[in-house]
This record gives sequence, structure tokens and C-alpha cells, in this order.
Amino acid sequence: MRTALTTPIVLLVVLFTAAIGFSSYRSGQRTVEDFATQLQNEVSRHILQYLSQYLATPRQLAQTNAAALNLETLSLEEWQVTGSYFWEQMQAFGVEGLFYSEGTQGQLLLSRDDDGMVELYRHRDDNGDQPLWQGVTINRQGRFLDESEDPPQGLTEVLDRLASPPVSGPVWQQLSSGNLLAIAPLYGTAGEVRGTLAVETQLAPLGPFLRQLTLTQGGQAFIVDRQGQLIASSAPQPFSQASVTRGEDEDSLAVLNSRNTTIRAAANSLVNRFGGLETIQGTQIFQFTQGGSRYFLQVTPFRDDWALDWLVVVVVPNTELMNPIWLNVFIIVVLGAIAMVTAGIIGWQLAGWLGDPLRRLSRSMTQLGRRQWSPTLPMMFEESSREVGVLGKSFNRLALRLQTTVTRLEQENAALQETDRLKDLYLHNLAEEFRKPIEDAIAQVEMLSDRPHAYSEQDIEDLHKLRKLGTHLLELMEDISDLTQIHSGQMTPELEAVNLHRLLDEVVDDHQDVLQETHLSLERRDFPPPLCVTADRQMLKQVLTIVFENAIQFTERGRIRLSTAISGPMGKTSYHELPEAIIAVSDSGIGIEPDQQEKLFQPFTKIEGCPEERRGPGLGLAIAANLVSLMKGKIFIDSEGCGKGTTVTIVLPVSN
Repeated sequence: MRTALTTPIVLLVVLFTAAIGFSSYRSGQRTVEDFATQLQNEVSRHILQYLSQYLATPRQLAQTNAAALNLETLSLEEWQVTGSYFWEQMQAFGVEGLFYSEGTQGQLLLSRDDDGMVELYRHRDDNGDQPLWQGVTINRQGRFLDESEDPPQGLTEVLDRLASPPVSGPVWQQLSSGNLLAIAPLYGTAGEVRGTLAVETQLAPLGPFLRQLTLTQGGQAFIVDRQGQLIASSAPQPFSQASVTRGEDEDSLAVLNSRNTTIRAAANSLVNRFGGLETIQGTQIFQFTQGGSRYFLQVTPFRDDWALDWLVVVVVPNTELMNPIWLNVFIIVVLGAIAMVTAGIIGWQLAGWLGDPLRRLSRSMTQLGRRQWSPTLPMMFEESSREVGVLGKSFNRLALRLQTTVTRLEQENAALQETDRLKDLYLHNLAEEFRKPIEDAIAQVEMLSDRPHAYSEQDIEDLHKLRKLGTHLLELMEDISDLTQIHSGQMTPELEAVNLHRLLDEVVDDHQDVLQETHLSLERRDFPPPLCVTADRQMLKQVLTIVFENAIQFTERGRIRLSTAISGPMGKTSYHELPEAIIAVSDSGIGIEPDQQEKLFQPFTKIEGCPEERRGPGLGLAIAANLVSLMKGKIFIDSEGCGKGTTVTIVLPVSN
């Protein structure tokens, strides 16, 4: 009996160990492949994003300055003024140099020195009585120092590039110093090229950026152009200027001769697979073997409108990623051997004693887990050990209590849900039932008000108050109906691009009469249009109306300020990347204590300290918060306390 029971257990442990080990290996291998692909995709995405952001600055500077020169807002006649303007751009955007050449007018060159100074040179082709070269040094504070008539040193290559402007459009050109030159042509009124403007930027920061990316040990990321020149890599190796200084041959910069074996092997694999770097189109992912080690390789082209054509390559070693998998398999084998010996010993001793009661207990637990409420064990506990008997009885009691508790909770939950649904339905029907009589009453009051000569002044005033109260009651019914529709999920937004400034203009125009009656001043501080947000137009207008009317209602005198802006997350460099629009409505009204502010978003809430004559039903901001949430936005309230005003801030995503 014991042999018959123990042998299958031991064999089962062996089979499970082998199956788990093999499954762990295969699963680990697939996980490594998936991880390598995801890692390469993430690293490539970061590199492409960084290149786009890093190269956007010199392109924008070149285009902006070219446009300014085309409009003749800048000129070479006042070369020091133009040079000072270019110096401010160099300081703000960290470029190495700005260069401008225009026909017979000459050239203007700004180049940064190692000590942080900037050298400004003016060259005249038609110099007259003036010297051929004029120069001045600009310190870090933007002040002009010593003047010089000596020609600039080390800028011969840039002057040669400026002398031959491209005729087809703006382009990138790489200098022998390793820097990159963004060249934008200037065109005359007839379309002829009349000059060139160039911005020099360093490629050296690309290397530190690649090195800070999260890669496995032995993995490499590098950027190479179509001619095989290594632009930057995560491996610490000298290129560009260092090689020129040593007087090495230009081929020493080629990626095929890189000092890093991984980069060199990846480059050779790309050339062998595609026949050359020029033929690679689109993102390519494959594996290659070098020196007995396997690598995952992903290559992605990077192009822009300025004829830049580079390849971004990410290499991840397979061996390093598989080492933990092999270790895991070894641990599984060792644990399996231990489990096999242990199972044999324990199974031999306990197979006949505990097998049957524990199996029945296991079946009952499985039934309990599936919520099949029949957990009583059909066994005599006295025939088993004392511990198993106690365990079985305890399990029966626990299962019975669990069944009772779950059943009661399900009933209570269903009752609560039904009560909440009936409450919403009742409020909605109540609001709809009251709407028609209220509208009829308002219409009757308006008909009576159309005959002012038939009533006294007191009657006219009473009719006016009655119409105002009816309108307020009708708005309350509409608010209750909106709130119940939101809670029941019947109100869904139709998201679209909404022009925020136009919508704010509509809200302000609708309340001009109220502002004049209350003698409140309105200030507008708008972000430069156009500013569009992703929202439901009617919902957003309702939210803005609620917030604006609250500001008017709780401000007895003073001002209301309406402002729009765009958020600025860390690491972003241009407005095109800012994701959220901010609408702020501030007033100088009664304010609210900080501990009471969260209550404003709860329906039918009464705020302590609020004057009775200004109290409302407490639904406005609750509806606004729910509508903003439906539009995937956020709403906040900020006030320093009573009498210190209130600011309501709405945050919505900017539309593409």
C-alpha cells in the first residue's frame, strides 16, 4: 500500500520538476525576447524623442531668424545690435554659434569660446572706408568688451559653407569639429537666394544621454549616419574632434572600426544583412551571433525635413538576460530533488493515514472556492487523527459562516443598489413632474407682467419676485435632473476640439448685464489664441457658467478675474508638448475655510459660515465636478479663508 502510494508521488514530483524546469526555461526565453523587444522599443523611442527635441532648437532658431531677416527686422548695418540679439538667443538656447551671410552685405559671425565668451565678427565685402573685418568680444553678461579688426580664427569651414547656400531648402551639415550646422537659405522677393543663416549646435551631449539610458550590462545604443560615420554611442570612446587632432585617417571614425566590440559586431551584422546602411528602410528587428554570444538588435531610421538621415541602433545581449533563467532552472532542479526525497519519506509514512481524509477536505475546499455551498465532509473524524478531525470540523463551521455572510452581503448590496436606483429615478421623475407646472407658472407671471398699467408698483415688484423665484426653482429642477442622469450613466460626453477663448467669450457675454447690475469689474488674462481643449462643448459651457455665476453670487463688491494658461511639465521645451489647459476663475468674495472646501463637490451640502441669503441648494459645483470628470479633466477650489476670495481651477487636456 505504501509503495503503491509513494512511488506515484515520487514519479509525479520528478515529472513536475522536469515540466516546471522546461516550462520555466521556455517561458523565461520568451520573456527575455519580449523584454528585449520592449526595452529596445522604449530606448529607441526615447532616443528619437530626444533627437527631435534636441535638433528642434537650432532648426527653429534658423527659421525664425531667417524670417526676421526676410522681413528686414534685423540687418547688417547695425551689426552690433543684431549681434546682441543673436547673443541672447545663444545664451537662451545653448547653441555654439550663429552665422549670417548676405550677398554683397557681408557676413556676421558669433562663436562661443571655451571660457564662455562670445566673439562677434562683421565682414564687409563692400567695405568702403571701413576695415574689412570688425570684431568685438561679448562677455557672459552681454556687455561688449575689446574691439578687434583681426579676422576670426577657426571659422574658415563655416565661411565656406555660408558661401555656398543650398538652393533647394534648409539642410543639416556636419562640421569637422563634430558639431552640426543647421543652414537655412534666405530668399528675395523674386525667389532668388540672397543669403544664408546657420546655427551651430554640439553633438557631444548625445553621448551622455545615450549612456544614461537604462540598458543591460553589455548592451549598447548608438547613432550612425548612412555613410557609416558614428555620430554618438553609449560606449565611452573618442570620435570626431579627437581623431582630427591626432591626425588619424577619416576611416578611423567609421562604425565598422569602432573600438567597442559590440558596436563593431552590430555594424558588421547590419552591413551583411542589408548589403549596406543606405538600404535600411523602416524599423528592423533581428538577432545575430558574435563570438558565441547572441544579441538582439533593433535599427530605426531617423529623418527630418532638413535632409538629416541617421540610424538609431539598440543592441541587447541575450546571454546576460538568460543567465537568471539558467539560475532559476538550476534552483528548480535542486528544489525538485529535495522535494522528491522529502515526498518519498513523508508519503511513505503518511500515505495510508492521511490520504483519504485530506482528499475529501481538499474537494470540499474546492467546492467552497467555487461557491458550491455543500462543504460538510462525509467522513468520520474519529477514524482519522485528532488534528485532521479538528481541522475538518473547523472548516465546516467556517464554511457555514462564510456562506451566511456572503448571502447576507449580497442581499444587502442588491438592496442598496436598488434603493440608490429608485432614489435617482424618484428624483428624476420628481424634477420632470415639477418642470411643467413651474414653466406654466412662470409663463402666467410673464403674461401678467406684460400689462404693467393694470397693477400697482407693489404688484409689479411682487410679480418680478415671483418670476425670479420660479426661475430659480426651475433651475433647481434642471440641476436635480442633470445630477440623476450623471449618476445613472445616462449622460455621456461627445468629446471634440473646443475653442476655449470663444466659449469663454460667450459665457462672459451672457453675464454682462449681471456684472453691470452688481458693479463687479472683470479682468481677462488669456493665453495667446488659438487654444483648443478636448471636451464636450455644452458640458464645458455649463461648467463655466456654474463657476462664473458662483463667483458673481458670492462677491458683493470688487472684481472677478478670468484667466487661461497652459501647464509646463518638467523636461518639456516647447509649447507643442504641453498637455493641459488651465482655466482659473478668481473672485474677491466671501471665501471659504480650507476645511470646508472639499464639501463643495458633494450634492446638497451646506457650508458653515455662508450667509443665508447667498445659500443655494448645493448642486452647482457637484454637477460641475461630475461633468469635468466625464470629460477626463480635473477641478480644484482654493481659498485662504473667509473674506479672502476664492479661486476655482479647471484643468482639461489640450486638443491636438
